[in-house]
Amino acid sequence: MRHSRIFRSSFEHMVCLFVGVAACTVSSCTDDTFDKYGQQGASGMLAFDVVAPGSWTNGSAAANPASKDISIRKITQSGGDAPLYLVTEIAEAAVDTAAHRVMTRGTTITGETIEKYSFGLSAICYTGDWPGEDEENKWTTNFAHNIEVNYAQNAWNLKEPLHWTGSGRIKFFAYSPYSAASGSSDNANSDTIIHSKPDATGVPTLTYTVPEDVTKQKDLLYAVADCGGDGTGDIQKGAVHLQFKHALTAVTIQTGKNMLAGKVTGITISGVHGKATCQIGTGNWIPDGDDPNSSFSIDYDEDVELGWNGDDLMTNPDIVLNKDEEGYTFMMIPQALTDKAILTISFTDSITEMNRTLTAKLEDFTKDKTWAAGKRYTYSVNSTGIVIKPFIEMTINKTLYPNGGYKGGDFINLNEENLYTAMSDAEKLAYLPVSGFLNDVSITAYTHVVQAGAADETKEQYRKLDFEIQWSFNGTDWMSEKGQKDSHDNPMGWCPISIPKTIADNTDWKSPVSGSILLPAQDQFAYMQDFLYGERPSIEGRTLPGTVTPAGKGTETAPFNLVTDNSVKFKESANCYIVNDHGYYTFPTYYGNTYNVTSTSSYKYQGARDEIPAAVDTLVLKDFVDYNNDEIGQGSISGVTDAVLLWQDSPDLVTDVKYSNGNVCFRVPKETINQGNAVIAVRNNEKILWSWHIWVTHRKWDENSWIQLSSMNEYQKPFIIAPCNLGYCEPHGGEAERNIFMRFVADPKLVGGNGVILNEQLTINGAPRKSSEPKEEAVITFTQPKIAASVAGDNTYYQWGRKDAMLPGIHNDDTYKNGLADTHKLRLELDMVNKIFYSTDNFRFTSGETARSIGESIQFPYEFFMHQRPLGDKIADDIYKRRHWHDGSNVSYRLKTIMNYWNTELIQSGNAAYLSYDKQDDPDYKKAPNDKYVVKTIYDPSPAGFKIPPIKAFADLFDNVKLEKIDKTTKGTPNATVVSQPFVGWTVNIGETTFYFPATGVRDMGIEDKKIDYGTFPGFSSITYIATSGFHKNDATATNSSCLIFAIDKRTGNFQNCTVPIDGTNNAYGFTVRPIRDGQKGN
Repeated sequence: MRHSRIFRSSFEHMVCLFVGVAACTVSSCTDDTFDKYGQQGASGMLAFDVVAPGSWTNGSAAANPASKDISIRKITQSGGDAPLYLVTEIAEAAVDTAAHRVMTRGTTITGETIEKYSFGLSAICYTGDWPGEDEENKWTTNFAHNIEVNYAQNAWNLKEPLHWTGSGRIKFFAYSPYSAASGSSDNANSDTIIHSKPDATGVPTLTYTVPEDVTKQKDLLYAVADCGGDGTGDIQKGAVHLQFKHALTAVTIQTGKNMLAGKVTGITISGVHGKATCQIGTGNWIPDGDDPNSSFSIDYDEDVELGWNGDDLMTNPDIVLNKDEEGYTFMMIPQALTDKAILTISFTDSITEMNRTLTAKLEDFTKDKTWAAGKRYTYSVNSTGIVIKPFIEMTINKTLYPNGGYKGGDFINLNEENLYTAMSDAEKLAYLPVSGFLNDVSITAYTHVVQAGAADETKEQYRKLDFEIQWSFNGTDWMSEKGQKDSHDNPMGWCPISIPKTIADNTDWKSPVSGSILLPAQDQFAYMQDFLYGERPSIEGRTLPGTVTPAGKGTETAPFNLVTDNSVKFKESANCYIVNDHGYYTFPTYYGNTYNVTSTSSYKYQGARDEIPAAVDTLVLKDFVDYNNDEIGQGSISGVTDAVLLWQDSPDLVTDVKYSNGNVCFRVPKETINQGNAVIAVRNNEKILWSWHIWVTHRKWDENSWIQLSSMNEYQKPFIIAPCNLGYCEPHGGEAERNIFMRFVADPKLVGGNGVILNEQLTINGAPRKSSEPKEEAVITFTQPKIAASVAGDNTYYQWGRKDAMLPGIHNDDTYKNGLADTHKLRLELDMVNKIFYSTDNFRFTSGETARSIGESIQFPYEFFMHQRPLGDKIADDIYKRRHWHDGSNVSYRLKTIMNYWNTELIQSGNAAYLSYDKQDDPDYKKAPNDKYVVKTIYDPSPAGFKIPPIKAFADLFDNVKLEKIDKTTKGTPNATVVSQPFVGWTVNIGETTFYFPATGVRDMGIEDKKIDYGTFPGFSSITYIATSGFHKNDATATNSSCLIFAIDKRTGNFQNCTVPIDGTNNAYGFTVRPIRDGQKGN
């Protein structure tokens, strides 16, 4: 049984009122009177997020066609023999539009105009449940009564400030435009809008009297919100969400098809109610009296001339006789129409010059004989009883935006508060991916045929409307989709993928059809695609075979399994899966390197735990943990409820991500396949349990591409190295932002004119129009963002020990110009920018604070952990946090530093003293544990069949380098040849084999100049740092420990343009990974 506290003592009323008043009087004020983007807690001041309805539609323009009603009946006339027909169209207001900056104009109010008006606000503070419709409601407007709220200085401002009560609930009732009149006012009866008295109980009411002067009739809006006293409930961005709706009925009169030319001298609506009362928010009006005897007329200053349409005797159709911009829209009280409700039009035709009085009983021409609130009724006068209306409705669903809805700069600017600036709503609306591909579109297209006096089965018909899409780069020269394909044989334009049965069997063309639209791609996007088709030489100078096939891999019902169907010898799971072709894919939800494996070696230390050296015992993770820092006991991941795409660095690279029966499924569309990276995660109750890197590339890591080295591992087996860096994408040029215009074209016989669909015939959701004029061609304006050049190519980065692919960085002539002085210590460091990525706002790739546990790193794979550099590097704790992303001291496994993330069995500190050796026959960098066989772990980011190498794997690449023992000013003999200008990397020649190392820099640690919320950024375009599994303990506490890397550096230093055999550095950097072949052990 429902319980509510309706009957309260006067003391309780006073308490609630006192709480509200006290809050208003004692709470401190802020500079931002209405903090629209974040409330200030339960005691903060109230802010308002205002949303006003879109434009009143005219029955044809922006309304949803499927929700429109059309009726046709003969009209009574005082002269003439030819019949006339009155066509009635009923349409909802257009989709509500956000109006944080709103205005209002003359007769009707829209999301673009409400800011010109103020609105009135009343509110009731109550406890328990709000009384039901049949329950007595004794609440009064105890929290606020008819307070005026107006718009100034980019904010909605209350005449009397209000604060959250901190408890109970508050129900808000708003209306616009504001009126000071109330039932107790002396001038109450003289005002058209009257608010109920302060002591009135129940929902506050508005009494509206329709002015006889049509130009003074007001478009009345209302809104209701229910919030907790602590700022919960109907809240958006910390503000009370007021979504206004139209409270009245709009009536428009216009010419129809084949109406004689002439002039209209007057219009009258009579026999209707002109005064009524409505509870705010209900839409139910109670007339004042039973007799509908009000009359409202338009007396034109000048008659409305209906000129001839060319040589025809008829006038143009759809001429509005009571134009809204002239203030002539009838704003009527919603009501049930009686036989007294009459529409009268005074008309003189041009042929006979006969004065005609056209009259119609509105109840006969109006659906359900009722004017409903929030609808526009359009009555058209026609001389034919058949009306054909074309309708197209297109909805474009966009969920992924560049950088999660933000714009990045051309270079790192330390004068800005953040690396990114938010895209405006208009920019998001106009956004078209550089691929030109709109992946999720639905289109409804039909003609609506209505005939007066016909049998029921033929009275109202819907028929298919065939159309084509055209596009233009300048809005003048148009290209048709017919027969057009892009450079990789993909059909251009509209591509339906799901046709409802009602359309297939021709029974109902009103059902939307799902599909995609392909418009021209940016040239650089197509250039990068060429590599997958074997049409471009890679950066090493070789043209690799194409990997894209016409059919692709798998199908929607039988996707290609990346574990069991791949060509790798061992059918194992991994944290990265390589994709070379378009199609449908799946993989099991197993941790990396655990599928089809009985051993627990990838997540449990296998050696004798009591024999681990004491010096490193507190550095060895014996039992690897999951997202919750609990020990992993099996390869399969339990508790998965869904799968989501986190981010990707090429638009629509991966789509249709879902979880199904223990597997993650996704699609790589043929239209958008390109070189790129994506990260997919599985979740439980929105918490990430694990994630995987998907690398789409033209490079195949197989026996035809990997390279065998002469250097041997612990078991005297040769190291076999991958042909390129993990996640690598080829270099490419830049391209400017551009506009693309799109329009629909159909059979002119059905749509009129030249066949181009007009604004009044098209509804668009998810894209902007070039113009909103109903009679103009409907042209959609898209904007494709710029493409920043990546002169060296780019690859994903990895914080040492983490499995998670981090966003690549790029560099070019723009990024080098960071505006820093030549002497600035960061000038050569901050010379890269983030590669653009695509995500929702929830999963933007961004920065996060360090000192995180392994479980947290798993839960936040889209965060790069950083710590601001302490001034002067004087605070030990801050120094540690900046150099190390991990600290698990306070979680289950109790380790601050870990050495065996990427080699389960690593229990020795590696050799890292590269400055204290000379050229020897057996240098220590080749000795144990630098040659230690790597037991691949569940945190290894490598694809199946590969793993992170030990430092000795790179021995061949630096054995021939002469490095002096102590003299740091002596440069080593360069063995890494700088490639091209601008600088893009190095080649290292070993015998007849040439190795290419692109200069892809690192993802940088924190700097002194910026806090962590500034964002994460790449740096040092003149280096390449390649991570290994090696670890070096610098001191007894390991707080200064290092991860061991293979490095090449172009900067002036000890070993310029030399491969550095062993370098120890901070594991908080994001490194490049160049894996080796796994399984080089035994026979």
